[in-house]
Amino acid sequence: MPVALAPRYWGGHLLAVVLVLLACWLGVWQLEAWQAQRDLEARDLTGVAPEPLEDLIGPDDPFPGEEVGHPVELTGTWVPESTVFIEGRQHEGRDGYWVVTPVEVDGGGGAAMYVVRGWSAEAQAPAPAPGPVTLTAWLQPTEGTTAVDPDRSDDVLPQIRVADLVQYVDQDLYGAFGIATEPLDGLAPAELEQLPGASAFTGLKNFLYGIQWFVFGAFAAFIWWRWSRDLATAVERTEETADEAVPSRP
Repeated sequence: MPVALAPRYWGGHLLAVVLVLLACWLGVWQLEAWQAQRDLEARDLTGVAPEPLEDLIGPDDPFPGEEVGHPVELTGTWVPESTVFIEGRQHEGRDGYWVVTPVEVDGGGGAAMYVVRGWSAEAQAPAPAPGPVTLTAWLQPTEGTTAVDPDRSDDVLPQIRVADLVQYVDQDLYGAFGIATEPLDGLAPAELEQLPGASAFTGLKNFLYGIQWFVFGAFAAFIWWRWSRDLATAVERTEETADEAVPSRP
């Protein structure tokens, strides 16, 4: 039997095993917590029951990042003269335009929110029906790509961004837009493009704690190995010294 495995050293080995297993368990627990937070933030809300728009965002509120894709119900009045067309949008593999018209939201203090009514192959579409409208739309953050509008005099835009849209309306704008869950006014359906994604910093503390516990476990395993090796070496030297001290018989 190796010296380090002698019964009188079992307590030290047991302690080392417990410390290594505990560190590994804590590391796995922290990584699972990290993944759970990311899954929660990136959950697909498109199929949940719609909620009133005012319950998720107000006209002066920042966009609630955890509510991307959440269906909302809004009531208001179309502002058809402020319709714009967002280029470079696809439907069934064809390039075309999103048809986007603002709705002056009831109870929004005169503010409006742009709504994607549907998709069109051309930068033209029928005007929305006059009068009040009630619709359901997927809530989306305004886009912010590096695309540049080559012609600011027309109603065709490369993206839906509040900073670009304010010139087309007299109303204040919500910091969000909606995509109608059902296409309106005979248009083809617009495909939902933005679903929530977890931020790189979501659950970062748990991730770092998890890595830290694995480092602790590796360190404990290293100390265990060194202790076992040094113990064996010390015992061997003691035995060699004892053998040298025994006088040889004549």
